Amino acid sequence: MTTTMGALSALTTGWWGHFGERHGRTRVLAASTLGLFLTDLTFILVSTPHSIFAAHGHKLLIISPFIEGLLGGWSTLQGATSAYVSDCTSDGSRAHIFSRFTGVFYLGFSLGPALGAFLIRHPLFPVAGSSFHNGAPTVTSVFYVAAVCSFVNLLLVVFVFPESLDKKKALQLQRQSQLPDVMDDEQGTAHEKKQGIIHRFFSPFTIFLPKKIQTPEGNYRYDWSLTLLGLALFGYLLSTGIFQIKYLYAEHVYGWGAEQLSYYISFMGGARALHLLLIMPWVILTFKPKPKPKAKFAQSVTPANSVVTRSTPLIITSPVSPATTAKKSKPTLALLVKEMSFDLMLIRISLFLDFLSHALVSIAPPDVSEGPFVGFTVLSSFGAGLIPATNSFALCVMQMQAAADVGVGNGVIPPVDGGAGRLFGALAVLQAVGQMILGPMLFGLIYSTTVAKFPKTIFMTAAGIVLFSMALISMIRPDVAFKSRQQQRKANRIRDDFEIERGRSRISKNLSNLASPSSPLSGTFFQEGSSSSGSLGSVGFSAPRS
Repeated sequence: MTTTMGALSALTTGWWGHFGERHGRTRVLAASTLGLFLTDLTFILVSTPHSIFAAHGHKLLIISPFIEGLLGGWSTLQGATSAYVSDCTSDGSRAHIFSRFTGVFYLGFSLGPALGAFLIRHPLFPVAGSSFHNGAPTVTSVFYVAAVCSFVNLLLVVFVFPESLDKKKALQLQRQSQLPDVMDDEQGTAHEKKQGIIHRFFSPFTIFLPKKIQTPEGNYRYDWSLTLLGLALFGYLLSTGIFQIKYLYAEHVYGWGAEQLSYYISFMGGARALHLLLIMPWVILTFKPKPKPKAKFAQSVTPANSVVTRSTPLIITSPVSPATTAKKSKPTLALLVKEMSFDLMLIRISLFLDFLSHALVSIAPPDVSEGPFVGFTVLSSFGAGLIPATNSFALCVMQMQAAADVGVGNGVIPPVDGGAGRLFGALAVLQAVGQMILGPMLFGLIYSTTVAKFPKTIFMTAAGIVLFSMALISMIRPDVAFKSRQQQRKANRIRDDFEIERGRSRISKNLSNLASPSSPLSGTFFQEGSSSSGSLGSVGFSAPRS
């Protein structure tokens, strides 16, 4: 079921991301939430004892992930949520915002198993003959609560949440003249129908291709930032396929049952939620580069009809009170580069913690108790900050590339209109392929072949994959373009200073206009200077007497 839903989500997430760019984020959120609601409703029909659908439960359990995958699934829901958040927040680093949203997800992930176990023992909707089946408690009440929650989310998305793209329409209309011509929707739809399934699957990944940008010197180079970031993220998501196999390892080595695994899953989810909701936002707010406050001055200019003397000040400046300067400054290129470097540092630290977790389990003695195992594996929870930091860094890279296209120096960076849905759709496809399809298949195959001889092979494999992702991240340099611009501006400044030292003004002069008949000074000039060339020069260029 997970593989079917993940495969269909990988095929449809890119299309839903492009659909959200054209028709709105809330429609994508509603579609994916509807898929989750229908899945929960299917489980209710199947798990209800003595139901007419219970006899055909195996068929319905195949249809439900198929419908959920066509509607985008969980990966589309996460991508649309990230795009919605990016529309509602200011430009620049958004790592702390994405961290809180991801932390809320893991908070529910940690409370869900405990709440489900409580509902199984104490059902909220006891129906005659449905609380127990064959002497064992049923899980129908759990799916009832899940379906109610999904239905409430669907109502909120459809009737309460405002559309985030409406806030950008005015800005987009102002920039329509600067945007290149694109195909009409009808032509684009006809073109999409001609594309095959393979092309539709790989089309979201085109955003990770190297982009050709122009340097300040006028040359062209390729920006590989998103390419390296996508490969590193895919490696990390591939390594997370060890999570389900990790539970089988604990059952095999330590003899854990369902009760111990539920406590372990809740503890791991709680640690992730604690890190993403409290620890990581505190670190970001404390150490994130902040813009330098600029003191504004009120100017009073001397009236034009007043007499100006040497003691008369032309402009008087006075500092403005802080209450009048409360408006947030717009991000500049220098600040954006600092924020990108900070996000990149968060990515590297998260990858290192995840690598350290897998490495410690691999090198631990075979007879180590379950306490160190829990302590070593919980370190990977503190590497969960990679996803929000990656989302923030990818948006900053797109903003930097847009600034290079319009030729921004060190001024204010223009916001990126559009593209966020396509970006997060591509990231969601990576998650669906790596975390839900290939990752579990890879580690399941490795564990099945090595569990009898060396069961820790899965941890060594995960550590190697994360180490490869760390090597890819180390090759990203967000300040290369900024340093080249600084060097170009410095060279221009040195050249201008050299011109001034030589006494050569940079203002062009055209002396031929003085001798033209149309010049207002031409008549006087030639009348007074017609006697000789010497009088011409003395009259034409002599300074007036005081």
